Amino acid sequence: MSGASARGRASASLRTARLAVVTVPLCLGAVVPAALAQSITPAALRTGEITFAMRATKVNDFTGRVGVARAEFRGTDLANVNGVVEARVAEMRTGIGLRDTHLRNAMRADSFPLVRFELVGLDPGVAHGDTVPTVFQGHLTIHGVTKTIRVNGTVVLRPAGAEVTASFPLDMREYGIEPPSRFLGAVRVDPVTTITVRLAFGN
Repeated sequence: MSGASARGRASASLRTARLAVVTVPLCLGAVVPAALAQSITPAALRTGEITFAMRATKVNDFTGRVGVARAEFRGTDLANVNGVVEARVAEMRTGIGLRDTHLRNAMRADSFPLVRFELVGLDPGVAHGDTVPTVFQGHLTIHGVTKTIRVNGTVVLRPAGAEVTASFPLDMREYGIEPPSRFLGAVRVDPVTTITVRLAFGN
């Protein structure tokens, strides 16, 4: 074997290796965005509920509920979705009428009738089947105070819509709400509650 032939084969192998090094990232760049893109079908709200788990001194803990008055989203894939969710404070229920009245008074339902979340973007994770772990980003308005938040949740993609679940802690004091109390503070609701939102869009 001549030295020239060996050097020629070595040079060809080196060019092939270099081409592979360049080609693989380019291929990955084409494949990864396609794999991460999650199509979503625009659809009207079918059902929606928000629950808020409360802790209280001297009495049993309780969970309140309110139906979603409005929820809609725009966009055809999770990377570009935005939307809004609203609930009426006057429709919050805890199972006891007097406690409901205290809650509405604390939140000044007459002056601030809506709880509103404006969705400005999503950070979708890696899908597991039809379920995509997601971080919801947006502006939450309660009691006239608006804060930017990030909330963990999931989106289950359906052929004709989607199911959305999100849960997060919320400190009422950050929104200017003094937790309800009775009997000179002997019975007091903890200011931190756990909010869970469940939405179903489509048929």
